[in-house]
Parts: sequence; structure tokens; C-alpha cells
Amino acid sequence: MRYPSRLAGAVLLALVLLPWYRLVAARATGPSVDQTLHLGREYLAAHWGGLVLGAVLAIVLSRLVPPATGSGVRCGAERWLLRPSRRWSGTALGLLAAGTSLWLSVSVLNRRPALIDGVVQLLQARYFASGMLGGPPLSHPEFWQFQFMVLTDVGWVSQYPPGFPAALAVASMVGPAWLLGPILLGMAVYLTTQIGDRLFPGDRATARLGGALMAVSPFLAFHAGAYMSHVLALVLVSVALFASLRALDGSWRWALLSGAAVGGLVATRPYVGLTLGFVATVLVWWCVPGPRKLARGDWARRLGAAATGAAPFAVALMAYNTRVFGGPARFGYLAAAGPAHGLGFHIDPWGNPYGLREAWGYTAADLLGLSFELLQTPLPAVVLVGLYLLRTPRVETGGRETGTRLLVAWAMVPLAANALYWHHDLFMGPRFLYEAAPAWCLLLAVASMGLLRGLPEKGAGTGLSRTFTRDGVSAVFLVALAFGLTYAVPAKLSSYEATVRRSGISLRAPTVERPSLVFVHDSWESRLGARLSALGMRLDSIRAALSHNSTCEVDLFVRAWEGDAGSGRSANAPPSGLSFARSSDRPLRDLHMPSGARIRTYDGETLESECERQAASDYSGIVALPPLLWQGDLPGLGSTGAMFVRDFGPARNARLLARYPDREPAVLVLAGTERLELVGYETGMEALWANP
Repeated sequence: MRYPSRLAGAVLLALVLLPWYRLVAARATGPSVDQTLHLGREYLAAHWGGLVLGAVLAIVLSRLVPPATGSGVRCGAERWLLRPSRRWSGTALGLLAAGTSLWLSVSVLNRRPALIDGVVQLLQARYFASGMLGGPPLSHPEFWQFQFMVLTDVGWVSQYPPGFPAALAVASMVGPAWLLGPILLGMAVYLTTQIGDRLFPGDRATARLGGALMAVSPFLAFHAGAYMSHVLALVLVSVALFASLRALDGSWRWALLSGAAVGGLVATRPYVGLTLGFVATVLVWWCVPGPRKLARGDWARRLGAAATGAAPFAVALMAYNTRVFGGPARFGYLAAAGPAHGLGFHIDPWGNPYGLREAWGYTAADLLGLSFELLQTPLPAVVLVGLYLLRTPRVETGGRETGTRLLVAWAMVPLAANALYWHHDLFMGPRFLYEAAPAWCLLLAVASMGLLRGLPEKGAGTGLSRTFTRDGVSAVFLVALAFGLTYAVPAKLSSYEATVRRSGISLRAPTVERPSLVFVHDSWESRLGARLSALGMRLDSIRAALSHNSTCEVDLFVRAWEGDAGSGRSANAPPSGLSFARSSDRPLRDLHMPSGARIRTYDGETLESECERQAASDYSGIVALPPLLWQGDLPGLGSTGAMFVRDFGPARNARLLARYPDREPAVLVLAGTERLELVGYETGMEALWANP
């Protein structure tokens, strides 16, 4: 493993120690670029600062820590890790992870999603729980429609695969749905401890340390409490790996469970299922030695059993896609945003080029983020792993070489696969590397223990070996972990809490005493996007239209198209006049209102009267509709509570009022920054839409 490991280590170090993240801005603009540049600078500075500070502290502590003290602490920590049995250790660590995630869900997120992805899947879960594939076809879809929901011939559905919404639906029928993510994380931690013990049978201390690092990871805990599908994918990967390992030293029938887990993984996160599913089955059986070498018949039985286990999920997924999106391999992503949403190098759905330089830049930023966010320690995790792989000895003992090889594949395959996908996101850490996080925790444990064991005791060795001793570096590791857990993690959680509150996504919907139709004043851009979607425009075109034209131009375009549709003239063909590509002839500028709403204008542009009215309605306050939708009555579902709908002003709202005459109309407004208040419909319309 010597030379491949050194190559992997060199690549990791090159990616996280140089400012490759800047490449993302070479040809592209937009929120993703801005986020990557901002966080990339912070991550890189933290990496170098942590390395320099850690090296200095290690030199000092190598001289100050008495050998007896250092050895006593290390031996005590190792005994503490090894004392429980494998089962009890996994149970305790799983409960710790689940409890941490539950606490974060309640205290930081108000038991609400952190991103719109969670909102969409909660909404879909409510329809699944009622026995429906999705909402009914909407007669006035603009009042409900928002990005990541798709208007199809069979109804109103989520763009996401059905796996996680189905799990949320089941969870909601037996208890609070917000418990699902933390429970799944606890299961994943438990399974990872079992996997680690099987990969490193001669070095159980390293395996237990990896499980402990996973249990205290804020990156894992926060996503699990935020209704993200990644946590279900994480536990399915863990089940598949564990079952595949059991299939080596037990019955081949364990491969049935492994295949079923991979099938569920594909139904939850298809790309992850195809990539990590291969790692969790074929690579395990190829790389990890069992009691005897697998013969051709053994391979046939295991692969056949895995295919049998995966088949029901594959058939169900293809049937769902065919019924809802028109083809067995046609996913909601494609239906929502078109071919630009696919893999490979091309123009992405935001209108930006995604090529080799962007792939390298975003991949470097993802690794930078993972290195810091995994444990929030000053010592960057990926750098430690890279250093270890770079100096891995030719021969390792206790089966470490085989276990490390599989962990490197588990960690690196998603990294390489995601380089071919245009979408990257660093909020709450690089969530597209979430399913590989257990491998990174185990690799960090392998690297930490390996680096420490390669250092001399105090007073031994010469040159660099006398500068860094085992006791000094051990002390630095402990100080860094303590700093991360006691200071950096609480600070990061406070920033997440502030961000979530500003976004309004965690707001709790008010209760009502009778069936109500509650109008929510979303932003002008959201209103335009919903109207364009109702007219049949795809999400990628909507984004391009709103990004490359002034907001008033888009409003004029929508009104012209709606007029044609209403009169029957070219109802299916949009009028001309909008740009769907970036132009330098008339640069746009963003104007931000006190409410947080944004409009785009050209220098010297004069707003038409209706545009002035739309902009003025956003001035005092806006409330995002999507976070409230799933908490109330939905089209085709529920008839006794509040149905939240988008406000378009008195004239357009009248269409919906006529459709729901038995519901009492009201308007939802913000009272302060975190509290919602219901006011009478007329009062609300007067406040929002009266001419200034």
C-alpha cells in the first residue's frame, strides 16, 4: 500500500494547503461562488494557523510534559476506550451522538429544518403518510409552488427521490418526525464501531477512538437534527458495510441485507447509492480478507444475494419515477431543472460553466470545509490524515493495511464522484461528503495513533525526533479536541442559530380556531418565480431569468405571458424579451430593503407603476412561505386548520378566496424578528398593498 497511500496523502495535502478554492470565481458568479470564496479564505487561514500554533505548542509541551504523566494519560485513555465490550461501546457512543443531535434539534433549530431541502421532504412525507404519491394537480399553483417542488400531470411532488420522505412518513405515524434523524445517527455510530472493530481486529483502541470521534462530531449531529436525507443515506451505507463484512466470515445470506441497504440508498440518494454501494459491497469482498479466499461460487452467491436484496427497492423506485416523472430512470431533479442538473462538465442550472477548474476548486473547498467542520478543532483533520498516508510504512501490523485501504476508498470515492457534480454547498459543512464522514473519523483515529506511535518517548531519538515527542504531541491532540468541543463548537452553533433565525425557516406556524386561508407575503422574486413555474417554465430557466434581468423586466414579461395565456394567444409559448445568459452590456445591481427583500435593477432604470407597487409591498416586511406550508393544511390534505398560501395582492388573491369560501381569510405578518402574528385580511391588505 506504500506508494498508493503516499499518492493519496500528497493529493490531500495539496488540496487543503493551497488556495485552490479561488478557481471557482474564474468564470462564474453567484451565491455558491460567494460562499466558497468567503468560507474558503476562513478555512485556509484556520488550517495554517492551527498547524503553526499546533507545531509551536507541540515543541513546548514536548519539553514540559513529564514522561510519566504523558504515558499515564495515554494508557488511561486507552484502557477507558477498551474497557466496554464492542456492543456496549457502540451503544454508549450511539446514545451520545443521538442525544447531542436531539439537543441541537430542539435548542438550535426549534425542531424545524435548517434548509429548504428538509421542508420539501417533510411536505412530501405528509402526502405519503396519507397514502398519496403527492399533492393533487393545482388549479392555481402559484399560490403554493416553490423551488424543488415539481408540477406534474399526476400532481404536485418533491423533486427528491422517495426514500427519505417515506422514512419521515413512517416516523410521523409512530411518533414525532424530528426524532428520526438523531435516532438514525445513533444507529450509524453504533454500526461504525462494529465496522471499526472488524477492520482493525488487532488494534481495537484505534477503532474505538474512531467511533468516539464520530459520536462527538458536530458536523454529523447538526445535519441529523435538520431533516436532511444524508443521515438516512449514512445509516444505509453503514448497514451495507457491516453486512458485507459479516458475509465474509458468516453466511452469504448477509449479502441480502447488504444489497437491501444499497437498494434503499439508491432510493434515497441515487448517486451516493451507485458510488458508495459499490464500495460497501464489491470493494469490501475484494479488499478485506475473510477466513478463506472467495471462490467463483462464493462471488456468485454474494453478488446474487445482494442483487436480490436490492431488487424490491429498485423496482419500487422505477415504478415511482415512471408514474410521477414519466420514465423509470427520470428523476425529479431532471423534471425540475432539465438536463443542466445532470452530471459532468457543462453549463449548470444557474447559467455558470462547470469544468475542470471549477471541479478542482470546489473539491478543494469541500475538503477544507470537512477538515475543519468535522470536529471544529484547530488541528485540521484532513492534514493529519494526509501526513499519515504520506509516511505510511511499507508493512503495517494487525490488519491495519487492509482496513486503512478500505477507509481510504470510502473517504475518497465520494470526493471524486462529487467533483463531477456541479452543486456544492458549505453551509453546516460540505454535506455532500456527509456519508463518508465515518471513514474520515476512522482515518483520523488511524492517523493520530499512527503518528503518535511513530514518535519517540521523551529523551529518545535525535534531531526532529527529539523536537516532537509522543507525550508533547499527545497533549496537543487533547488540547485541540477540548478547545473544539468547549469553545469552537458552541460558537459555531450560535452562528448557525442566528443564520437559521434570520432565514425564517425555523419559524413555528401559528394555530387557528377554525379553517383559515392565511396569506403569506413572500418576496417579489419568489412571487415571480412561482408565477413563471405555474406558466410551465423550468427551474433552471426561472433562475436564469431572475439572475440576468431586472426584476421589473421579469414582472413585465410574466404579465405579458399571463395575458397571452388568458386570452388563448400562444398560451404555451412565452413572449420574447428576456435574457437567459449573463451580459456585460447592462450590468445589474442589487438593492436590498430593510425587510431583507432584494430587487435587481439597471443603472438609471425607471420602474413602471405596477413594479413600484410590487417593490413597495416588500419594503416593511416579508415572510418566507415554504417553511410554513408543511405545518398547515395542504391542497388535498387537511380541512380544519390554517392553509398557508402566497399573497399576490387583493386582485389575484380574489381567485383563491372564491375557491375556498368556507375558510376565513387572514394575513400573516412578522411581529419583531422571530414571532408571527395573524391579522385580519383587510387590515393586512391595506398595510401591504396600499399605495405609498
